[in-house]
This record gives sequence, C-alpha cells and structure tokens, in this order.
Amino acid sequence: MAVGSVLWLLSACTAQPVNTVPSDQALNKSAISYTQLGFAYLERNNSERAKRAMIKALSLQPDFADALHGMALIYQQEGEYKLAEKHFRQALSESPEFSTARNNFAAFLYSQQRYDEACKQLELTVADTLYFNRQQAFENLGLCEVQRQHLPAAETAFKKALQLNSKSEKAMLELADIYRQQNHPLDAWRYLQKHFEFAKPTERSLRLGIFLADSLGKKADKSRWLAELANLKQ
Repeated sequence: MAVGSVLWLLSACTAQPVNTVPSDQALNKSAISYTQLGFAYLERNNSERAKRAMIKALSLQPDFADALHGMALIYQQEGEYKLAEKHFRQALSESPEFSTARNNFAAFLYSQQRYDEACKQLELTVADTLYFNRQQAFENLGLCEVQRQHLPAAETAFKKALQLNSKSEKAMLELADIYRQQNHPLDAWRYLQKHFEFAKPTERSLRLGIFLADSLGKKADKSRWLAELANLKQ
C-alpha cells in the first residue's frame, strides 16, 4: 500500500471506519526514500524517472531541501535554467548549511558566466569546515577567481586546496599557470613538475611546460614535451 493512502480499519466496538493519517516521521522517511530513488535515476541519466521520484518526495514534504536540490540538478540537466536556479535557491533557503547544494549552485552560476555570484556562493561553501568536499570547493573558488582576474585570491584558494589534499593535480596546474601569468617562472616550473608526478600530460600542461622550459633555457625538457605534444595530437 502506498504511503499516504487512507487505511480503513474496523473498530471492535462501533464498526466505524477510522482515518489514519501518516505521521510526520513516516512522511519524512518516505520523502527520503523517493529522493534517494530520484538521485539513483539521475546518476543513470534518466531524468524523467528522477523527476517523478523527486516530485513525489516534494508532494510529501514540500520544503525538503534534498529533493529541491535534486529538482534543481534535473532542471539544469534539461536546460531549464530559470527553474534550476529557483530550486537551488529554495533548497538553500530551507537549509542554508547545505554545502553540497551550495557548491552545485555555484557551479551552475559559473556555467552561466555569473562569476561574481558564483564566487560569493563558493566563499560561503568553503567556510563550512565540516563539508566533506571542501577541497573541491576551494578548487572551484580558485577557478572562479581566475575568471575574475583576481589572481592573488585564486592563488590563496588553490594553496588551501593543496593543504587539504597535497596530491591535488588540478590545484598544482592552476598554480603553475598563475605563476606564469605573474612572471614567476621558477615557481611555475616547481608546481608543474609536481603536477606531472600525479597527472597524465594534456595539451594544456604540455604547452605550459614548453613555454616555461623555453623561458628557463631547459632545452631537453622543451624537446621532450614538444615530441609528447606531437604524439598527443596524432
């Protein structure tokens, strides 16, 4: 029997129907179950079934932040950006400490090139010291600050990401590029070498390496990376 349906019970004394209303705890449990189902469908890129499950959850608990967040992600995936933003904001209004939703909202704003708004959301996200994905949030903040041409702020964010995860290949590469832009080739070289310890070469990292090798007179490294870049393009 579906949760929320009316149960008709026969009373031993009067034989009258009794309308039993699901408790708040039962409704909350059902809303959680539907939301988890929705996210499972979303991970399989089945947005229609994900949407139906999230809508069911919200019919049980209209202010359930997890389901509102799920709807925001679904609408974002479908290109319904106004509805996505509406649901992100509703989720955060219901649960201001919901750092996962805030990080995803920031990524949404970033994808819309609304960098000032995205950075503001990320500043709030990284302030949550208990957020399990805080390293990624700092990386995102660094990328956002780069877009605003706030390189010192970006540098600080990427260094904080490295404090949380010393093997963050993304933070290393971004720091190398920041130092290149700031005309500090030795610092850039140091971070790029660390990056190559953990990451496979990409066109971007190889081009950065070639530029730095040329600047620092490292002919052997330049030749090696030119060859790797040529192979990469084949």
